[in-house]
Amino acid sequence: MPLIAGQEEKAIYCDSDCGPVFGNGLDLCILNKPNSNGCSAELNTTYQCPTGQNAKTFMTGNETFTVSEMEVFGFEKY
Repeated sequence: MPLIAGQEEKAIYCDSDCGPVFGNGLDLCILNKPNSNGCSAELNTTYQCPTGQNAKTFMTGNETFTVSEMEVFGFEKY
């Protein structure tokens, strides 16, 4: 997903109650509780939703969803 201009520094958000969070407005929030159905995706705060699409349902089809399996990669900034 493309970042909204001026939001580049908010691409990744860290919160001890969540797993990976993308976007300052929680555009994509994965909770740190396995099989929790409280994960959410709502674009257009930091990441741009495609024109004509619903920002709350575009990523998963629903406003909330469950993650049953996840793989996370890390990176180092030089």
